[in-house]
Amino acid sequence: MTRECPECGKEYPEEFSFCPVDGRSLAGGPPGGGPPGGGPSGGGPSGGGAPKGGPRRPAQIRVRTLMTGFAVLVLLGMVAFTAAFLYQYWKPKFGGLTVKTTPAGALVSIDGKVRGTSPLSIGNLPSGGHQVGVRLEGYREQTRQVMVIPYATESVHWELEPVVPRLSNEQLAEIEALGRKLDGALKDNILLPPPEDYNVLYFVDRILEIDPANKDAADTRARLADTFRRRAELAYAREDWLESEKQYKNLLLLFPEDGAIGERLEEIAARLDARVQDREEQIARWRARAEAAMKVGSLLPPDRDNALDAIRSIQRLDPNNGYIREAIAHLKELMQNRGDAKIAASDWAGARADFRAMLQYFPEDTYSRARLETVESRLAEAAQTERQKSEEKESRARVTALRQSALQSFRAGAYEKSIAEWGEYLKSEPASDEAYFYIGASHQNRKQLDTAILNFEKSLQLNPRNVLAHLNLGLLYDYHRNDLGRAEAHLVRARELGGADSYTPERLLSMIQDLRDRDRAAAVMKHSYPVEHRHAFSSCRGNLHFSEQGMEYRTSETDHSFYESYREMRHFAIEGDQMSVRTRDNRKYNFRFLNAGDSERIRAWISSTRQIIVGGKVE
Repeated sequence: MTRECPECGKEYPEEFSFCPVDGRSLAGGPPGGGPPGGGPSGGGPSGGGAPKGGPRRPAQIRVRTLMTGFAVLVLLGMVAFTAAFLYQYWKPKFGGLTVKTTPAGALVSIDGKVRGTSPLSIGNLPSGGHQVGVRLEGYREQTRQVMVIPYATESVHWELEPVVPRLSNEQLAEIEALGRKLDGALKDNILLPPPEDYNVLYFVDRILEIDPANKDAADTRARLADTFRRRAELAYAREDWLESEKQYKNLLLLFPEDGAIGERLEEIAARLDARVQDREEQIARWRARAEAAMKVGSLLPPDRDNALDAIRSIQRLDPNNGYIREAIAHLKELMQNRGDAKIAASDWAGARADFRAMLQYFPEDTYSRARLETVESRLAEAAQTERQKSEEKESRARVTALRQSALQSFRAGAYEKSIAEWGEYLKSEPASDEAYFYIGASHQNRKQLDTAILNFEKSLQLNPRNVLAHLNLGLLYDYHRNDLGRAEAHLVRARELGGADSYTPERLLSMIQDLRDRDRAAAVMKHSYPVEHRHAFSSCRGNLHFSEQGMEYRTSETDHSFYESYREMRHFAIEGDQMSVRTRDNRKYNFRFLNAGDSERIRAWISSTRQIIVGGKVE
């Protein structure tokens, strides 16, 4: 069963009493549920219910009120959102700025106003562009436009450029001198003070003081800092607090204003203090270490478990401990004695290392300073001596090579080159009799006999026992100068010295006798005898001339002429008016005397003299 709304005509289930749309009673009564009868409230004949244009029923009023309220709320929300958006857009906005420089400590200005030194962090800066400038003495002033973003922190970092001053010649010279000292300190591994005026850090800082833009010095300082930082961090990691403290103190020398290093040292000191439970026991252990180290000679760093570090550990625990002064005095004595022992052994480098180490840790030690000066002087002398020895060795090597080349040139028959090289050799070895001999021999082979004689004579002036010079002079004075007296004198001396090669003492004796007999045969020897020269195919006439030098065949036919010294003849044969001669190289000559008696006169002369070369045979 359904009920129909008399107002809108829609049908609803039976259980509905009122229309959900307009609130009319589905029973025909008014919207409030009054009785359907007559009367004022029942809709009688006079009323028939409320008129259409009358007051709204309660259900209808509630729905419309809700819809109106909802619309008002939406409108208010939109107004609030718009207001919030406009507020966020138009309200003042702020951000932050961090300024860092290398090096730190530069004055930082923002929009012309100094705000502090770098590194600097500033908050509550209005967003937008700002003019940021940095200024540090010795470096170029720099400015930059920086945009600050709302609710964010912008970071800016400057690598400051040093203002490179124009260096004078004196400053450049000083930097060069400091650079040499710096290299010496690096070689000696003296990185930090002490000594105060001889260490790598001192020389680097002096160079940078003169020339802040010196890259080599800056790089060296950076490497130095990196070295000690790595050492400190490594010792800290393995909880070696003493070593870590030592290395951080070294690092603090490079960066005295670095607060982080100071904090780390305080932390290490606290750790060390916390670990010391029984100070007297600790001191006793360190004392035992010091004594043991001094016994084995491990006195100073960088020696492992050295006595000085043990003594310093005692000093840290108890600065007023009476053992410290006694131990240091004994330590100094041991180091001084060790240095003196090395001096006595001429170990100058070892002594220098010991005394430098002493002055590194005890710069007030005047004894070590004086001994170091002595050692440095001796090392300088030794270095000079070594340089001289090296130069002499190089010179000897060069001279030896020149001698070998000159000998090779002579043996190869390059006599002109040999003369030049031996002459160059004489510049280094002016007292070389060998050089003069080979120069003479080279001239002799080039048929420059007078020059050869002069050089052989110079060779003998330098070395009277040069048998080859005597021998050659004897031969030259014989066949070139015809000075039999001098020839004999030199040959006699050559024989007394034992001869040489094929010129044995026996052969030299024969040559000497040959010279002595030549005077007796002079009358015969200086004559020419007409002969007919016979050879394999023909014969020709000429003169056979004998002299002190040898035998010469002269003919108008030059191709038959020849000369042979007596020393080159090994065989004579005379039979009737026929004569044959054989030389050392096995050449044979045949002659026939044209005048009666000539052959007999030659035979008689040969029989009365030993003019013919030793080994010759007369038949």
